[in-house]
Amino acid sequence: MTEPTSQPLFSKNLVVASKFFSILFHPLFLGVLMAAYLIYFHPLYFLGFSEKSKLLKLLTVINNNVFFPLIVVALLKGLGFSKSVQLREQKERIVPYIASITFFFWTYYVFRTQPETPRMLVNMCRAMFFASSAALIMNNYYKISMHTIACGGMLGLVFLTISDGSMSSGIPMIVGLLITGIVFSSRKIASNHTWFDLITGFLLGFLCQITALWF
Repeated sequence: MTEPTSQPLFSKNLVVASKFFSILFHPLFLGVLMAAYLIYFHPLYFLGFSEKSKLLKLLTVINNNVFFPLIVVALLKGLGFSKSVQLREQKERIVPYIASITFFFWTYYVFRTQPETPRMLVNMCRAMFFASSAALIMNNYYKISMHTIACGGMLGLVFLTISDGSMSSGIPMIVGLLITGIVFSSRKIASNHTWFDLITGFLLGFLCQITALWF
């Protein structure tokens, strides 16, 4: 008599969709989305900037916060230091965290030395540096979710732009909450993260974004 086989918790299509959204809303990509929100959607921060200046600011974020970290991850995979570019194990995340910390700090430093750069963009980059530094420390104890760290930072940024009275529309918050819900669900389905990993990641990202305002 054969034992009954265990049924998968989620359907194949749901797992595939979760993996797709995990890539679409990758933490590095959400950083670009946050910068684009400040540069192109917010009505005040970049008022009076030329389109070229706006594009250069966004390209700086893409170059330092996306391109270089992805190059590091690809090199680690190519050299055999990590099993997958998805960095499933905690030890595989150490070098990418250190690289991201370096690149995030450089972006923050570049914008800080440019007097014309709105303070909110500088604070956003500083928060990303804070969050990645804290995540590196926490990674020694458990696999905190990088995806939900980014979501927390995103909602923290939107909260700050609304609380200072510079943004009257609630659309960014609605979109942010929708993305956060999708990311939480996707990471729970497509990864081995626990709810503790996801929730603490979100709280870390949110608190770092708020804290960066006062430093």
